[in-house]
Amino acid sequence: MDHAHTVLRTAISATAPVGAGATAARPGRLRLTRRGRLLLIGLPVLTAAAALMLGAALMAGGLVNQAQASTEAPIGVEAREVVVAPGETLWDIASEIDSTEDTDVLILRIAELNDLDGSTLQPGQRLDVPVGD
Repeated sequence: MDHAHTVLRTAISATAPVGAGATAARPGRLRLTRRGRLLLIGLPVLTAAAALMLGAALMAGGLVNQAQASTEAPIGVEAREVVVAPGETLWDIASEIDSTEDTDVLILRIAELNDLDGSTLQPGQRLDVPVGD
């Protein structure tokens, strides 16, 4: 009987870890490497950062859209009607207005009064332009 007990002890000591402080791996326990921890933590952080940036961009876009010109003419603006001549631009029309305002500001006011989407004008088009101050 002593002989069987000795064999069992030898088999157990052969599988034990060698060295001071060594621990045996527990079956079923997952050990992450440095790269694995980086992936496990970094991927959700990057996803959250991307979502925050997308949300901020959408909110900023919403604020920009709110600042667009309204479709209604401002109340109390005195205006006169002009007919666009061939080759005439908004700059030409705005610079002809007798006003103390800058030409760029007048162009924006004309675009707002007429609900223009761009700067392209058609010959014969009728535009309301503010009367000079």
